[in-house]
Amino acid sequence: MTDMDIEKIADFFTESLRQVLSTMAGFEISHVACDQLNTSTDNPIIMGAMVLHGKKDAIISLSMEKDTAAMIIAYMTGILPRELKEQDLFDGVAELVNIMAGEVKARLSNTPHHFLLTSPFSLGGTNLKMVQKKNLLETCRHLKAGEMDITFRIAYI
Repeated sequence: MTDMDIEKIADFFTESLRQVLSTMAGFEISHVACDQLNTSTDNPIIMGAMVLHGKKDAIISLSMEKDTAAMIIAYMTGILPRELKEQDLFDGVAELVNIMAGEVKARLSNTPHHFLLTSPFSLGGTNLKMVQKKNLLETCRHLKAGEMDITFRIAYI
C-alpha cells in the first residue's frame, strides 16, 4: 500500500463487500458512520481479518454478530443457518474477507497501490474488538443490511 488516502482505500473495500453480498446473497447494504455505532453488545462476535503487505502495511477486519454471520454464510453456501456449525461460521467470515480483499487486490494490481495478502483468519468472542495504538491511521465503515450489522475496519500497521 502506498500513501493513498485511507478513506479511499476503505471505500474500495466496502464497495467490494457490497458487491459480494449483493451478488451472493441479494442483500442491499447501507452505510452508517462508525461514530454512530452502539458497540455495547453481549452477543458473540466473529471477526475475520487479513494483513495487507505493500509500501504501507495494513490490517483489515470484518466483524459481525454470530447470527449475522450465520445468515450471510447460509446465503453463500445454501446451507440453512441452523445447520451451520460454528467452524463453518469462522471459515465463512474469513472467506468473505478473502473474497473482498482479492477483488480489491486485483483492482489495484497494476497501480502504485498494489499489495500482497496473507491468509485470512478469524477470531471470536463476546464484546470482541480490535484496538490499535492511538498514533496509527485507521478508519471504519459500519454497514447494515436489514437488521444485520457489519463493521469494516482498516488500519495502517
